[in-house]
Amino acid sequence: MTSAAEVEVSAASGADHVLLRNLYPLYLHELTAFTDFYDIDEQGLFVPDYLSEWLSHRSAAMQPFTIREGGRPTGFAFVAQRPYPFMGQARDYRMCEFFVLNRSRRRGVGRRAAHALFAMFPGVWEVSQLPTNHVAQSFWRKVIGEHTNGAFTDAIEHGDVVQVFDSRVRG
Repeated sequence: MTSAAEVEVSAASGADHVLLRNLYPLYLHELTAFTDFYDIDEQGLFVPDYLSEWLSHRSAAMQPFTIREGGRPTGFAFVAQRPYPFMGQARDYRMCEFFVLNRSRRRGVGRRAAHALFAMFPGVWEVSQLPTNHVAQSFWRKVIGEHTNGAFTDAIEHGDVVQVFDSRVRG
């Protein structure tokens, strides 16, 4: 079941940095269900917080994107490209961060946003999930499987579940 509203994925501009700064803690909050890596300090701010570093180095390997549904902000994605230090060998792109608000989930918004990003960057991708985040694993396996007609690998790398595929192979 999909929403009739249009899903737009756009490169984040400087004007979108406030939106990203406001959505990012929601994303980190969700990750606390799956890892102890993120925590809050005495002021209630998440640590570690890499967002400022990522946004200040936009021209480098990490690119931020906004996701909108029907013109309304609903999420973000960060796509890294080679050279990126945490990417596997012979891979062109990595989905580093991907977040869609709860109100837009299970309506095809994340799926359409992911397909749009894969189309923007043709090449070999890797997408990783925390081993305890079974919902994310199921989502990515389904989306990547649709995109590639099942032509992807799925393995454990450096403790994460990782799918690798060529976005030019279409299902």
